Amino acid sequence: MIYGELTSPELGRRAPKTVALLPIAATEQHGDHLPVITDTALVAEIARRAEAGLPKKVALLPTLWVGSSHHHLGFPGTLSIRSETYILVLKDLIDSLLSAGFRRIVLLNGHGGNVVPAAEALYRVALEHPESAAPWVVNATYWHVARRELAAQKFMESPNLTHACEFETSMMLGLRTDWVKMNKARGRRAERHSRFYDPLGYTPSRVSVSETFAQMTETGAMGNPAKATAEKGGKLFDLIVPAVIEFLDEFSNWKFERKSSVGEK
Repeated sequence: MIYGELTSPELGRRAPKTVALLPIAATEQHGDHLPVITDTALVAEIARRAEAGLPKKVALLPTLWVGSSHHHLGFPGTLSIRSETYILVLKDLIDSLLSAGFRRIVLLNGHGGNVVPAAEALYRVALEHPESAAPWVVNATYWHVARRELAAQKFMESPNLTHACEFETSMMLGLRTDWVKMNKARGRRAERHSRFYDPLGYTPSRVSVSETFAQMTETGAMGNPAKATAEKGGKLFDLIVPAVIEFLDEFSNWKFERKSSVGEK
């Protein structure tokens, strides 16, 4: 079901037994070859297909098209909400859904910069609802939900998804070829030569580093987007969407049996 197409009374009746699915994304630079709406377009499409697979269990909200993207402001076109404000935005949206009667809420995330503030927003929600039968609120970043499926595939030439990379470029080619400028698809990153830190995530980093994208990459893109194809993008959607649907289906049946641990030994 589509949240925005329902009336207030309809939402009130359906909320207690329905998963509220809120896609959260960004409007930010994606190199020289992808549009700034990339994160929003991709997660909105994944969410659309997921709702189509579970139309009676999921209420799909409009995609939140702006996120925490200050680390991309070194490139034109980026729109960003500072982290502390974004935490409050997510918290207010979650509180609104709880007020409407929803008890199972999923933030379907499509932007890496949203992970930390979303975790803080969920932490604050949990502190306010420690009682028995507290609501279930989840942040589900789509490439994390489909981690096993993506790790098992053999058709991508890059080890994992980064930013404006082979993965995102392929998915955009599979979604909107006319939005992609493959003649400008190039990722140039600063070399770090460290055994402890890999900004691409191709190997696990053992330290966290304070860097903006302007410091990490000349073009704003990472990895090797030139290897992207529409065929790969279609295959990626075919891996990711079923994983998201599987999670949402399971999540719709999570029970409210949690107990507060305060004072327990």
